[in-house]
Order: sequence, then C-alpha cells, then structure tokens
Amino acid sequence: MQVSQIYIHRCYENELGYRSGIAKKAGRFLFINKETASFFPHLSKLELNDNVLINIVDQTNQIVASSYIFHNSKTATDNPSENRDEYRLYITNEIDTNRDLFKPDDIITFTKYKIENEIYYKLNLFTVHESNEQYKLLNKALKDKQKGMRAVNHLLTAINQFEFLRCDIEISDEEKIFPAQTIDKMIENQTDVFNDLEKIAKEAKEVPEDETGLIKSNNFRDIVLFAYMGKCAITGKSITYSSLSNLEAAHVMPQAHNGPDAIPNGMALSRDLHWAFDKGFFTIECVSNNYIVNVHNNVKENEIMKEIDGKEIFRPSDPRFRLHINALDYHKEHIFGTFKQIRARC
Repeated sequence: MQVSQIYIHRCYENELGYRSGIAKKAGRFLFINKETASFFPHLSKLELNDNVLINIVDQTNQIVASSYIFHNSKTATDNPSENRDEYRLYITNEIDTNRDLFKPDDIITFTKYKIENEIYYKLNLFTVHESNEQYKLLNKALKDKQKGMRAVNHLLTAINQFEFLRCDIEISDEEKIFPAQTIDKMIENQTDVFNDLEKIAKEAKEVPEDETGLIKSNNFRDIVLFAYMGKCAITGKSITYSSLSNLEAAHVMPQAHNGPDAIPNGMALSRDLHWAFDKGFFTIECVSNNYIVNVHNNVKENEIMKEIDGKEIFRPSDPRFRLHINALDYHKEHIFGTFKQIRARC
C-alpha cells in the first residue's frame, strides 16, 4: 500500500560531502527539516541520538538499511554547551557507490509503502542537469513554498499532485543489505545503552504514536538474525521456506523492562527456545569469553533442556554483536528461574 504523502528534497553541497566546492571531502547525508520529519519514523527528544534503520528501496530496487538519526544533544542532555538538534538520513556506498550519484540542486523524492507489516521508502532521483518536465514540476512546488529570499529545500505534500510518482514497487525475497557504514553508525549510537540497565528498567519509556515501534521491532529482528547468520544461536539450525522462518530475535533484557533494541541485547533463537528463555527456563553465562547455556535446576530433567544444558552457543565473529555481559547479568537476576510471563517493572 502506497502512502498518500510524498517527501521532496533538494540536495545541497554540505549534505553531499562537498567542502569549498570540492566533492568527496565528507560523508553524505540528507538533512531532514523538522517541518517534514513526520514523514519519517518518530524519534525521541529525550533519548540521546535516538535512531532507527529505515528500508530504502534505491533506483536499482535493492533494499538498503539506512541510518536515520536525531542528533539531539540539545534536548537529551543537561549540558548547556551541547546544541545539536537535527535529523539526518545517512547515505551509504550501497546507494551511492562512487559518491557522485547526487549533485547539488538535484531533487530526491521518497514515497512510502507499507507491505506485509514492513515500511519501505522508495527513492527517486531527478537531476538538475536533465531538468526534464518532472524535475521542473518538483522544483516549482519547492519554489511556490518559498517565502522571501530563503530557498525551500524540503516539502511534504500529497502524491496526487505528482501522479508520475504513483507506482507499485516489487520487494525481492532476498535479504536486505546491511551496509558496514550503517552498522558502524548504529553501534556508535548504542555505546552507552548498557551502562545502567537497572535504571533504564525503572524509567517511563516514550511510546511513539506512529509506526516507529513496528519499524524498530523489525530492525531488531532483522539485524539480530543477520548477526547470527540466520541460525538459532543454540541449535545452529533453522526451519525456513521462502519468507517463513521459525527463528525469532530474543531480547536478553526484555522489552517489557525497557531492554534496548541493540544487537548485544539479542540473539537468534527458535520459537520454542525463545519462549523458554523468556520464561527463565535457562540463561546464558559468559565463561572465558564463551557463552554457555545454564538450565535452571527445576527443569534440568526436561528432555529438551537436558540436551542444551552446558552447551556453548554461537558467538558472532564481529565482537560488537556479541551478548553484553550487563544484559546477561540482568537476565540471570530478574528472569532466570521465574517461570512467569514477563511483565514491566514498576
């Protein structure tokens, strides 16, 4: 289903890595104006550098997970010297391989789709050099919004004004691409989330009013399954057919306790083991940098639990993806051996 609004963006030099008129001197991003930010997932003013991965469908129809970040130190910290307060959508090499796809004054549009509980943003590029009728129509829409001498580079408007953007998209069954740049940016913005999990568990968490919760949940699932190479961390197996799978992304510190949607707080588990882990039938302990299953004494005689007790689980090759010791400690203290439905802490 295509959403009725579209986002129009005129590119300028600073975004595209130009410095003093020279290209490729810095990274590339799109600055998202606050007046148009509602088109993209809601990000919190209070969670430092709140971020989400969005599915960009590029011009070659590949799906690229891209970082959308609210650099919000002005509102998320008490430091009066901090003044960052801007939304950025980062452009990766997978979208712009040679870092020359977008030029100043080119116009980019995004149309939004919801397909089988996933949100996709289709990117279209209209170049200033071609300056065709479609470019002229989009450029006129931006100019018509201009007040005074200051140019308008961002516009959120109805798609019925630009019927040439109304089209179906085909989503491939292939896995989405997780660029190294996206992963690096995501990890960079999650470095502090494990510092005080007890405090986090007691805090009231902002609940977004739009589809952000769905997008973040899908992000967590997809990136965790990517980190564990599409196999259960304990059995090393999975049951898959087409887009169907018995694998789930398990939070170590539960979502109900405000557990972060960060890779070191997740592992891929088959559905039955995910259920058992959430109920506290077993926990995971870090022993000499290995991750070992520890089954609770009360259920050690269960046939399935007996098979996995003491088993070493899969350890992602990238150390940044491995389970965080603080998350494991939290699960052992608050979930292990409870044999109950997880509920929020009060």
